[in-house]
Amino acid sequence: MSLLSRHSLSECRARRGLTLAEAVVSMLIVSVMLVAALNTVGASRTTQKKTADRSRGFLLAENLMSEILQQAYEAPDLAPGSFGLEGAEVGDGSRSLWDDVDDYDGWSASPPQQKDGTELGEFKGWTRSAEVRWVNPAVSLSVSGTDTGVKRVVVTVTDGATVVVSLVAIRTDALQFVPEFD
Repeated sequence: MSLLSRHSLSECRARRGLTLAEAVVSMLIVSVMLVAALNTVGASRTTQKKTADRSRGFLLAENLMSEILQQAYEAPDLAPGSFGLEGAEVGDGSRSLWDDVDDYDGWSASPPQQKDGTELGEFKGWTRSAEVRWVNPAVSLSVSGTDTGVKRVVVTVTDGATVVVSLVAIRTDALQFVPEFD
């Protein structure tokens, strides 16, 4: 073995460990990759929560909208053009006596409630509200001060201060009788 080969061999044996600079660079690379991975996981979880909240909010809004649209256009026992809660509908704290669409105007509950007033406990911090307005069908459904035969219903569901979903529907006085089919 020549002197050159022995020198290279001993040099290789001496350099088996990492230098301090190599260790620092390796730690820096690993820490940057770890931060990027944690940010990705965090963004994924946030997106999953928002998607789940939107689905839950949509179901709450659909439930209330369905309840409202099943009601008569106006109170059956009052003169045409009346709007809002009448007499006995005001007092019991539930919606069980509400019999027409505009009874829901200005209603809000946090947490959301069933029609009989029972709170939906799994939605603490959520609010469900409704707004009903007469609208003018000839002018882009703009709000009207008098009965035009058309009402716009807006149901909004919020989680804290964030609007999760808002549904809009139109109810007209064109169909007052819904036939039942066997």
